[in-house]
Amino acid sequence: MPLLLLAAAAQLACSRAREHEDSPAARTLVPPARTAAAPAVNVAAVVGRSIDEVRRQLGPARALPTGFQDPVRQAGTDSTLAFQPRGLVVVASYDARTRQVLDLLVLGNDEDALMRRAGLMAGAPTYLVLPVFALNRSTQLVGLRIVPRG
Repeated sequence: MPLLLLAAAAQLACSRAREHEDSPAARTLVPPARTAAAPAVNVAAVVGRSIDEVRRQLGPARALPTGFQDPVRQAGTDSTLAFQPRGLVVVASYDARTRQVLDLLVLGNDEDALMRRAGLMAGAPTYLVLPVFALNRSTQLVGLRIVPRG
């Protein structure tokens, strides 16, 4: 008797596997495929570009956030512009003479959310992603700095 039940269950499983994906039975058995949410902004696409290309991709420059102080760069050493595409704050440091972007700083305190929203990948071949911490508080994340490789 148990062998008969096992055979019936196997036949039922095999017949379900051949059902069309749109059938009501298939929809109840197979969960819909989950797709990764699209990033809010593709910051990776502007790494290593000119400041003019960054403006075209990220929109008009905005004022730097009130009280913003880059914990790594000294004031006055480079030109800096801030952008706010889709609620994400991106600070671009660039060489005013060559107009080449030196690095991008995506501001925020949740590393995973910043990586996802900015479309960044750890270990990407074209850029490095480095966490930036507050000067006085070494455990407080300020954002992620994206530096072109090479």
